[in-house]
Amino acid sequence: MAKEFTRNGMLEWLIKHYKKNGYKVTTYSKEFLPARVAFYCKKKSKDGIVDEIIVEPTIDDCLSVDSFFPELRIPKIEIPKAHPVIIPGASPVRFYQYYFPNAKIFLAFPEYVKEDEKYLEFIEFCKARTIGLLKISKSKIVEISPPCSLFNNICTQLTAANGNREKIENAVDKYLESNLHYLVYYPDPVYRRRAITGRDDDTKGVISFYLIDQQQELVNVTYKQVLKKLATKYRQEADNDFIIAEKCIKHLWNKYLGLEYPNIQSRVESILQRNESYREHFVHQFQVFLIGAYILDSIYPEVAKGFEKKYKCKIENAWLAASTFHDFNYGLQNFDTWLRQFFEDSLRVKNKRTKENINLLNLDSAMIREALFDKIVKLADQLKNDYKENERELMIRFFYEKAVRDRNHGVLSAISLIKLFDECKEGKRLINMDGILQAAIAIECHDEDIWESLCGCQGYRRSPGNLPSTHDECNNSCSREPLLWQDKKSRIFKDRENGNSKCESWESEFMQIRAMDKIKFEDYPILFLLIFCDSIQDEGRFTSSGNTNNQDLSKLTSIAITKDKHKIMTSVALESLDADKKLEELERVSWCLKDDRFRVSINGTVKVMNGNGGG
Repeated sequence: MAKEFTRNGMLEWLIKHYKKNGYKVTTYSKEFLPARVAFYCKKKSKDGIVDEIIVEPTIDDCLSVDSFFPELRIPKIEIPKAHPVIIPGASPVRFYQYYFPNAKIFLAFPEYVKEDEKYLEFIEFCKARTIGLLKISKSKIVEISPPCSLFNNICTQLTAANGNREKIENAVDKYLESNLHYLVYYPDPVYRRRAITGRDDDTKGVISFYLIDQQQELVNVTYKQVLKKLATKYRQEADNDFIIAEKCIKHLWNKYLGLEYPNIQSRVESILQRNESYREHFVHQFQVFLIGAYILDSIYPEVAKGFEKKYKCKIENAWLAASTFHDFNYGLQNFDTWLRQFFEDSLRVKNKRTKENINLLNLDSAMIREALFDKIVKLADQLKNDYKENERELMIRFFYEKAVRDRNHGVLSAISLIKLFDECKEGKRLINMDGILQAAIAIECHDEDIWESLCGCQGYRRSPGNLPSTHDECNNSCSREPLLWQDKKSRIFKDRENGNSKCESWESEFMQIRAMDKIKFEDYPILFLLIFCDSIQDEGRFTSSGNTNNQDLSKLTSIAITKDKHKIMTSVALESLDADKKLEELERVSWCLKDDRFRVSINGTVKVMNGNGGG
C-alpha cells in the first residue's frame, strides 16, 4: 500500500484543485462556528448563483456504512407513528447536509482505499443520500459520485410527487421526521458536540482539534501509530475528552513503559472542581504530551540518538512519563482547599484559626521522612552532581521543604513516579531507572515556584546579580508574581524572624547558589520541553464555574518546525483575548529557558527562549 496520507496533505490537494477551478477556499473557518468545517469553498457565477462545496476528508483505507454512518438509537423519545427511534446514517457529512442545506457535501477518501464489498455498499449508501464522493491523491481528484444539496433534493422529490398530497407528505417525512435527531436532539445524545465544535459541554477539559490533527504527521516516535489512530477516530468518538485521554494514557503506559497508570487522578479531579477558579489538569497533561510528542518527532534524529546513548532510554518514552504525570499530585497540593470546604459545608466551621489547624497535613512524619526522603536525595543528586557539599545540603533541604511545607505538586509527583517505578516488578518494566529519573527531574522542576528558584530568582527579578543581603532589601526590590504566593502553604509555618518576607530562609539561601542558572535544552531536554509545553497549553482548561474568559488564556494555532542556518527552529503561535497577561508569563519563562531555537508568538508578539526575557 502507498504511504498513508494525512488530513493536512489531503486538504492541501483539495485547496489546489478548487482554487484552480475558480473557487474561494477556507479551511476550519471561524465563520461557521459552532460547526467545525474542514474544507469549504464557493464561487459565484455570472448570473449570481453561488456554488457552495463542503468536503470532509478521511484517510481510512476501509470504507463501510457501519463505520462512517453508524445507527443511532434515541430511547424514550415519542415521535408520532414511531417507537424508540433507530436512525441510520449519523456522521459529520450527514450533519453538514442540514447545517448547510444549499451546499453540496462531499466525503473525500484516499486512492489506496480497499474496493471490496463494503466499499461498494458504501458507494450505494452515499448515492442514495446524495452525498458526493471524491477519490483523491496528490496528482488527481476523481469524482466517484455527484452530490446534491438538501434543498435541491427536497425540491426534486416534491416535483416528482406531482401535486399528490400523500406523495408530498411522504417526501417531507423522509427529510424531516426521520431526521429529527439533527434538528432537535443535537448535540446530545445523538452526536457529541465536540465532533463539530471542538468543545464539550462538561468542564473536564477539551482537546484541541489542531493538536489532534497534527498527530497525523508523526513519523519518528515509537508510539506514532497509537496517536495516528487516535487522530483518525477522534471525531467519531462518543466518549468525552477526559475518558479519551485516560484510555490513551493507560494504553501508552502499559505498552511503552510497562507501568500501570494510577486512576486516582480521575476521581480527585471532580473534588478539585469544587473550587470555581480551578482549571482542570488531567486533559491538560495529555495535551502537553501531544504538543511535546509532535515537537520531538520533528527534531527527532538530532536529539533522540544522544539521549538514548546517555540514558539507555528512548527520549519519547521519558517524555511520555514526564508529561502525562507532571500534575499528578495537584490534588495533594490543594488538599487544604477542599478539606476546609468539606468542614465548612459539613460542620459549619467558620473560625479561620480553627480551619487552619484542621488543614495541617503533616507530610513530614506521615510520609516524607519515614518513607520517601531517599527519593528526594536521589533526585537532588541526579539534577546536579558538581556542587559543593554545603550546596548539596541546601538543595536537598529546598526540595524537602517544598514537599513537606508547600506540598508542591511537582516535587510530590516526581516522588510518586519513582515510588511507582520501584514497586513495579522488574521484568515488567519497559523503561529503565535513568529514563524515569529524567522524567522525574522534569516533573519535580516544572512548576514556576521551583524553576525560578533553581535559576536564582532571576525569572522574576530580571537581574543577573546576587540576591540582596537583608530581608527588607530583598522585599523592596523583589517582583515575584503575587498570585503565586497567595496560596503558599508554607505561610502557616513561616519562621517568625522572617516577618513579612516573600521567601523562607531556606528558599533564599538556595536561590543564592543559582543551582542551574539557565535551563538549556541540550542539558535537560525533558525538563526544558515540559516547561515550554506547559506554558503554552491553555486551551480547553475550563473552570467549574464556566467562566473561561480570564482562565482559558490562549489558543494554540500552529506549531512550525523549520531549518534556519542549520538549526531546527520550533515556533509556536498562540491567540489570546488577554495577550498582555500571557506575555508576562512567557517573559518569565524566557528568563530561565535558554535556547533560541524555541520561540512563541502570541497575537503576533514573539518571545524567544533566550534566557534574557525573550526580547
